[in-house]
Amino acid sequence: MLRILKDHINIVMATGNFKQYRNNQVHDLSKIRKIDLKNYSITDIFNISDLQKLQDTFAKANKIASTITDTTGEAITRPSNHSKVCAMVRKTKKGLEKCILSGRALGIMSLNKNMPCYIKCQSIGFIDAAAPIVIGGIHMANWLIGQNCIGDVDEKRVVSYAREIGADKDELLNAFKEMNVISEIEFKEKLEFLWLMANQISTLSYQSLSYKNMLDLLEESQKKLKKYKNNLEITVKQRTIELTKALDEIKTVSIKDGLTGCYNRGFINENFPREIKRSRRYKNPVSIILCDIDHFKNVNDTFGHQCGDHVLKEIVSCLEGCLRKDIDWVGRYGGEEFLIVLPFTEIKNAVSIAERIRKTISYLPIEYNEKNLKVTTSFGVSGIDQWSLSDDISCEALLNSADIYLYRAKADGRNRVAFGPALKKSE
Repeated sequence: MLRILKDHINIVMATGNFKQYRNNQVHDLSKIRKIDLKNYSITDIFNISDLQKLQDTFAKANKIASTITDTTGEAITRPSNHSKVCAMVRKTKKGLEKCILSGRALGIMSLNKNMPCYIKCQSIGFIDAAAPIVIGGIHMANWLIGQNCIGDVDEKRVVSYAREIGADKDELLNAFKEMNVISEIEFKEKLEFLWLMANQISTLSYQSLSYKNMLDLLEESQKKLKKYKNNLEITVKQRTIELTKALDEIKTVSIKDGLTGCYNRGFINENFPREIKRSRRYKNPVSIILCDIDHFKNVNDTFGHQCGDHVLKEIVSCLEGCLRKDIDWVGRYGGEEFLIVLPFTEIKNAVSIAERIRKTISYLPIEYNEKNLKVTTSFGVSGIDQWSLSDDISCEALLNSADIYLYRAKADGRNRVAFGPALKKSE
């Protein structure tokens, strides 16, 4: 950055056209990544040694005194090309305090007006000027020039000020007489150049910081990538297991009844036709059982719905315990009604299974709130033993047949099993 700014100095010194060059150097900061600089100082952004070199080069090229201060007026850089007068003034406590106040006031004035400003310094009275260094919208420093334009300061003022601040009046007066003085017009030209350089520092520093941040992010990303690469196989395996588990959980939620844990009606609607289609294709027998809890409404009305939920869970646990794992399955068909699907099972065997389940449930001790409940169940069993005789039986007809037999079991007194072959709709 220092080399770039020095090149700017050489170009402007050669052309002498400060305003045109400044206008040609406007940068579109909207393209630079936004950075919050509230907690930054200029020393966090700009290398002080580079700032010092830049300031020294500027002061030497323009034959003028220069200093960069913070927003309180405290010097950040060493003074460049300062006159003996100002050096002597700043050695006194009072003189230094007034120099600091003057620098701070100049920086604020220039910042508020958004243009370079010059005034009589609050110290000896020379003409001083300042340009604020604003980076990312934050006022971070002031670039001051002056001393060589003495304004209306004369020998009388020098002697008077020496007494005021406690400096040696003879030494201060001799230093004043040796000063290299410039006109106000020439001072304004140098101030225009200063404004250009302050803007260049603001713009290029912000760009540099933005690029540095991006490089830091890139370096950090590369370190993370290297770390991930070293553990890639383990990470991928672990993520795959987690993903598979998550998908299984999602699938389970989508097909299982939230209360009882058995399959839900959606699963029945999707998989029952597949089960029948597979049995038809391979000519395998298939049976179904519709199970209904007797007088379940009385359980809810007498003991409450929470008790009813507990009973449903116990019944499902019993049903699943009486079936072949990974072959038979049970789903919640309605409120207290369950469908049991038995592949590779003839009707007579399905009846035996239903009877075994019925007896198991009738003796099942169900405890709730220190109370022992007894429930019974009714069953409707139907199926297809030979497809050659029942190839035109649909899923709906098979379900309807089991429902008819279930209704018959209830009509005959409940707590029993009724069964028969699958019926066509016309039967």
